[in-house]
Amino acid sequence: MTLNRIIMGVFGGVALYLSACSDAPQIEVYTIPAEPAPPENWDLATPFGPEKARYTISEGLIGSVNISMTVLQGDGGGMLENVNRWRGQLGLEPVEGKDLGKMLKPVEALGGEARLVNLTGTSKRSQLEERLIGVIAPQGELTWFYKLMGTPDLVEKSQEGFLRYLPNWR
Repeated sequence: MTLNRIIMGVFGGVALYLSACSDAPQIEVYTIPAEPAPPENWDLATPFGPEKARYTISEGLIGSVNISMTVLQGDGGGMLENVNRWRGQLGLEPVEGKDLGKMLKPVEALGGEARLVNLTGTSKRSQLEERLIGVIAPQGELTWFYKLMGTPDLVEKSQEGFLRYLPNWR
């Protein structure tokens, strides 16, 4: 066998190998969309207790608010119990089940069972007037709790951005 034939055989083998490799499956790359960013004035904060996420907004003399999201198994204690817990945080008396429906508003963007409550009272923690906008959204085996709470004027100013972001917040 001549050197020419050996070299041609090697190159032929390499060419055959490379052509076989070109038919190999290609790696496919998928991009998973990221959760949309919260409003620009929301500062990331450390979640407290069972919260999944927490943000704050501070505006000097206007005050500050906390924005939180908690996800619990089942109904998380139920609509009435959670509304009364929030009322208690603001020094308000509990409501009876028969009066609850009058306090709640539907939140269409989160599904048929999502409800919003809007409360103002004196915070047991700070002893200052605070406002709370809370949303309870049952979804399957989980219940999502969203809360915007703080200085009444800043809660009012932040309410629209909060409600607009909720359907994207997971």
